[in-house]
Amino acid sequence: MIKLHIRNELRRIIIFGIVGGGATLIHILVANLFHAVIKDTITASFVGFCFAFVFSYLAHRQFTFHDAVKGSPFRFVIVAGSGFLFSLFVLDHLAGFPAWVALTLSIGVIPLWSFLMSRLWVFSFPQS
Repeated sequence: MIKLHIRNELRRIIIFGIVGGGATLIHILVANLFHAVIKDTITASFVGFCFAFVFSYLAHRQFTFHDAVKGSPFRFVIVAGSGFLFSLFVLDHLAGFPAWVALTLSIGVIPLWSFLMSRLWVFSFPQS
């Protein structure tokens, strides 16, 4: 039983990585595209975050946490939003770097926070 639980969690982490990687790429690509047009890293990152957020919640609900009894979009907003705010903090401290480097590094800090909080707080699972 414990081996099955560990295997299920490893599978979940791998799927989370794939979905999260996709969401992170969406965030980075959209942010960099918008930055090329508007030249403002904060606004560009926010627009990229919005696109990534929609993809992330839907894909995590369908694939990563498919066995959850329920998922709270409201809690997911809190988790994603707090991760985004932290990434803005990092972005602000990377102001001396080229924009693409600062955006990529600041966005890259979000996935670990997102997985832990999604697994522990956003999605509810049946008691074993």
